[in-house]
Amino acid sequence: MMQRPAVILHQLETSLSVAPEQLARLLGVGQRTVANEITSLNQLLEGAAQVRLVNGRYRLRVLDTLSFEESRRQITGIRDSFNDPEHRVAHILAQLVLSPVPVRIETLARGMNVGRTTVNADVAVLRRLLVPLQVQVEGRPHVGLRLVGEELAIRLAVLRHAYRQAYGSYPLGSALLDVLDETCVQYDFDEAVAMEVSRWLTVALDRRLAGNELVELTGNLAQLEGTEAHVFAQRLAERVEAVTGERLAPGEVCYLAIPASGRRTPVNLGLPSAQGVGEQTRLLVAAMFARISETLEIEVQPGDLLPEFSQHVGFMVNRIRFGLGVDTEADIPELRESFPLAVRMAEVAADVVAEHTGLRMDDSELSLTATYFQVFLNNSEQLRRRPFRIGIHTRRGPAAASLLKGQLDRALSVPTEYLPVSSAADAVEKRVDLVVTSPGSSLESTLPTIELSPLFDRGELINRLSRMHFPDFGPLLGDANGGSMLVLLLAADRVVSLPAGCGHDEAATRLASHLADLGEVDAAFVETMRERLAVTEPVLIGDRLAFPHASSPGIQAVSCALGLVPAAGDRPSSAVFLMAVPEKDNYDDQILIRTYEELIRVGTTPHLINQLCTITSYADLLGLLDDLRDQGN
Repeated sequence: MMQRPAVILHQLETSLSVAPEQLARLLGVGQRTVANEITSLNQLLEGAAQVRLVNGRYRLRVLDTLSFEESRRQITGIRDSFNDPEHRVAHILAQLVLSPVPVRIETLARGMNVGRTTVNADVAVLRRLLVPLQVQVEGRPHVGLRLVGEELAIRLAVLRHAYRQAYGSYPLGSALLDVLDETCVQYDFDEAVAMEVSRWLTVALDRRLAGNELVELTGNLAQLEGTEAHVFAQRLAERVEAVTGERLAPGEVCYLAIPASGRRTPVNLGLPSAQGVGEQTRLLVAAMFARISETLEIEVQPGDLLPEFSQHVGFMVNRIRFGLGVDTEADIPELRESFPLAVRMAEVAADVVAEHTGLRMDDSELSLTATYFQVFLNNSEQLRRRPFRIGIHTRRGPAAASLLKGQLDRALSVPTEYLPVSSAADAVEKRVDLVVTSPGSSLESTLPTIELSPLFDRGELINRLSRMHFPDFGPLLGDANGGSMLVLLLAADRVVSLPAGCGHDEAATRLASHLADLGEVDAAFVETMRERLAVTEPVLIGDRLAFPHASSPGIQAVSCALGLVPAAGDRPSSAVFLMAVPEKDNYDDQILIRTYEELIRVGTTPHLINQLCTITSYADLLGLLDDLRDQGN
């Protein structure tokens, strides 16, 4: 593999001067790294030549011709890189792409200073590498090896696996780099997209000069015609023609649209949006939300972000289809820890993408999609939740009421509305969720009530509120870690020991009957659960935690039970968490969302699920869930 100093030196020799941002794009690094590489190159050239930044462009000044030639040979020579099998495979692919005639195995062996056996083994690896692209390495005795496949597939192969070996020092030229920069700036492409476009343009120009032009629009290329990315590619092609005098064929223009079609969704799209998102993308997005609603029973509300998310999905499909990568700031383990439900939703979306397109999302795409779903969850909570209503009753005057209000404001992180209440009837009439009284008050109310002095422990208040039930509001948790939803929903009589080896369906039915015995649900819910289990499996979180849940018209409030199944034979211990919920219009689905998040944290963390499945008392459960909250998991 040619090293960075060699790439820089070759570009300076062929282009005579290069701007720092152009070198950065060529190398795939930042401009600070370029400056460091220039310093290293000058050290290698010491006494023979010098690279200087003049008028915003790097230029090469040769001081001693003979010394420079020797330094140049040392810098650009390939040494020791062929000890790495991956380098050899990439080198072979680059040679096959660049050669106009079949390449003999002897030639490859001599160039890499290895034996025929090694080359044959490397070619076998290359053949397997190219299978997904439907490109073959054909070999004929006494003739040599050549690539066989569609031209687009061959270009994708070199871009994906051997670009640096084939085109790492290709002299694109400052004039073309300038028009590329101008076009990318015009369409608000960031540096990463501009670097990707430069790679694709380099391959396009070389393959076209070698007689391998993409003339016709076929297959995936035809799908790009008329898209927003195609508008960008047409403008770039016009500017390339102005520099080279060569008009690019329609197939080449659509080819240049590929890296633009797979970019990350920019803040400002900068492209005509009359055509918007294609019908196939709209159907794919709708299928994602439908599957999430079906499997998780959560209605996602993307709101104004739906067009942007749809753009993301369209770009994502193109990135996967054409092998374009995407950088993300957080990886899946980090996101799963902070936003477990959003990652689960992204996994459901990935299944839909695979079914509709045959394409698989990698972890980077999964991570980026999960961030969108977390935003949707946040927006959904803000849109659906009304302010929490607190009625303040005090006999000590407005100043005491204002002091209480100020303290409560600092303790609570949810939008809150404060109302003065004069009596229990007044609190009911004003539909408050919580009555706060000052010490000595004689008010007695059937509503949730708490007595507070003007100065109180805010942390302990949050703990107490997280354990209170507000029938018309749902759980009062400031954020996902503000308290345990499972603690709020469970009690000692809701934790049930089940027979060893009990399956998920039997466990869910037993738990539903247990809640019916407690008077929490009616017989209709038990029957609904049986019918549902006959049609679909309960949601499985990890390998050992099941989460069956269902609604029934007769249920007035959320009711839950936890079943613990001991190990039996080769089957490990497991847990089943049953949730009975009112119909959707009658409860806050943030309860379901928060429950999902906590169960996912437990179910996908080995030591936590081990603890959960082996608890022996309700106190053990409380300790486990408190530990989970304290760890910030």
